[in-house]
Amino acid sequence: MQMNFALGTQHRGLGHVVADYRAVDYLRQEIAFLEARLHEMGEKGDCAYEHALSRAYETLLHERRSQLAQLHA
Repeated sequence: MQMNFALGTQHRGLGHVVADYRAVDYLRQEIAFLEARLHEMGEKGDCAYEHALSRAYETLLHERRSQLAQLHA
C-alpha cells in the first residue's frame, strides 16, 4: 500500500519578519509532534498500521526539516 501526501505548508512569508517567525515556529512545533509520535511508537511501530504510519511520519519529518532549513538559508 502506497500513501501519497499532498500537504500545502509552503512558506509564503515573502521576507516578512513576523510571517517568517510564525512559519519557523509552526514547523518546529510540527517537527516536535512528529518526533514525539515516532518515539511513542518505538520508531517502527508494533503492527502494520503503525509501521505504515511511522513511514509517513518519517517522510513528513524529512519534508518539514527541509522546509525549516530553507527558511534559515
